Amino acid sequence: MENEIANWRKTKGVLHFTLIDPDKQPPTEAGKLAKAAQDAGSDAIMIGGSTTSHEAADATTKAVRESVSVPVILFPGGASGVSRHATHIFFMSLLNSTKRRFLVEEQLKGAMYIRKLGITPIPMGYILISTSETPTTVERVAEPDPIRESDVEKAVAYALTAQYFGMQCVYLEAGSGAQKPVPLEIVSAVKKALSIVVIVGGGIRSPDAARQRVKAGADVIVTGTIGERDPQKLIDIIKAVKEKG
Repeated sequence: MENEIANWRKTKGVLHFTLIDPDKQPPTEAGKLAKAAQDAGSDAIMIGGSTTSHEAADATTKAVRESVSVPVILFPGGASGVSRHATHIFFMSLLNSTKRRFLVEEQLKGAMYIRKLGITPIPMGYILISTSETPTTVERVAEPDPIRESDVEKAVAYALTAQYFGMQCVYLEAGSGAQKPVPLEIVSAVKKALSIVVIVGGGIRSPDAARQRVKAGADVIVTGTIGERDPQKLIDIIKAVKEKG
């Protein structure tokens, strides 16, 4: 299977993806957000949320797909997040979840549907990094084996597991609304250990935070809520990402 993100990375340099949660706005507004993100230089739109219904995911994906020309990648919390309107889907296992549901059960539910729809899967190891005193929504739902800010070796072990399973990328995620982004030491150590794409997201709210994680080795930076709250800051973050591209 062709590694599309790796190819995009070679062509465009360091990438920026915008994450849109269908639960946070109606589909029409999601379409406008996606268009604004594309105009600001975002390379793809991710769609997903921890508790999103199929109806919300499908309507939002349709609106986004009609509004942009960049890839639209599903980032589902479960099989209910699959939509026929997407171009790609992160077919992911939340590797440090303690629930079998997020390791393989939701994937089993969605696999045949994904093949039927012809959506391009991107195999991904999803790894939650705990950077907040209060658990984020995804941590409350997934009940992860915690990887704290000082657990660098543990994070690398999970990331290597993803690579050895044959996954095309790993996503180091602090979670939506995280107090702090994934630590630089973890990003750097994971990048040095792997030969696959490293995606970093959660808690990145400033150009400097994005720039530092690119310097540490991130191939893709993901931002979400900052684009909803402050469009100009999103533009500045994307510029910072592309400086190192």
